[in-house]
Amino acid sequence: MTGNMTDYAVATGEFIEEWLDDHDMTAAELARRTGCSRKHISTVLAGARVTPEFASKLELVTHVPAERWLALEGQYRADVERLGLQEKLAGSGELLDSFQPSLTVLSKLGIIEGDMRRPGRLMMQLMSFFRVGSPDAMVARNLIPDVAFLRSTVLDVNVASLATWLRLAQIQAVGEPPTSSYSPSGLQSVLPELRPMSRDLDTDPAAGVRKLAEVGVRVVLLEEIKGCRAYGATFWDEYGPVVVLSARGKRDGVLWFTLFHELGHVLLHPRQLFLEDSDDESTNAEGQEAEANSFATQWLVPDDRAREAAALRNEAEVVNFAQEIGVSPGVVMQYLHHHKYWKYWRGQDLYQRVNLQTIGKTA
Repeated sequence: MTGNMTDYAVATGEFIEEWLDDHDMTAAELARRTGCSRKHISTVLAGARVTPEFASKLELVTHVPAERWLALEGQYRADVERLGLQEKLAGSGELLDSFQPSLTVLSKLGIIEGDMRRPGRLMMQLMSFFRVGSPDAMVARNLIPDVAFLRSTVLDVNVASLATWLRLAQIQAVGEPPTSSYSPSGLQSVLPELRPMSRDLDTDPAAGVRKLAEVGVRVVLLEEIKGCRAYGATFWDEYGPVVVLSARGKRDGVLWFTLFHELGHVLLHPRQLFLEDSDDESTNAEGQEAEANSFATQWLVPDDRAREAAALRNEAEVVNFAQEIGVSPGVVMQYLHHHKYWKYWRGQDLYQRVNLQTIGKTA
């Protein structure tokens, strides 16, 4: 993210001195040839600024373009400023502590390097990742629009982990532009095809991802970061809508409910950002979240079969009912748990385990 971030700055004067050594020329001779005082040459060799005028004179003497000397000077000044900023940021340990789970993930991905022994350098890399230029902007809550926090959660959320997870999703989405333009009618048309794909998790786990790509909806599969507690998210970029799935809990029914929930946001609440971070299985959601819940529920277990679903008594009946309506047993189990028709511990064996890496490889 930050390129080759060195821990030193090389003054242009050092390069000039190296050239002098290579060409057996003294500083006094350089002064004579450039028409500058020996004092001026000495200050430049000691790190004083190389001006465009002096760079032009150097070009005539050294046959090294003035632009090259000025580029070296610009790099040196930038490095000096960067090292100064690193020193100022060295006291950011407390803020960095909140990003510890994120730092572990970003380090494994090769996005950042280093450790807490050099907090200033680490902080600069993290700022570059989030594309902010001030430590004040690194307050995690400022990294996600307020709308993302309208949902309450049962478990504590590490907001820094949540912000990092979303930023990684944004980066991945930009790197995978859609092959087709998005249209609401196109998405609406593939929903009937998408629903029965819940049964194909073993044979073709990425079928749904490919189908949505055909209508301009990108699906980013991204494991949650410790403390993130996100099931899914929806956001929009210059190419159109992006749905992010974490497969939190590793249950197929939860994954499909989250997917249809997010697609509900895409169709019903376009060009807004949503994060689904609740561990509450209740139906107490309000407003747009309630609308997205209703959208997902109606597509996965149609209203005209809801009464039958609520009356299911055992796992065998769940399997038969799922086959009748054309979804996986895990989808029906998620419906029963979400509406609290069944205790959470019942029917867990009917869920299929979800492996995001397997889905990603076949997408």
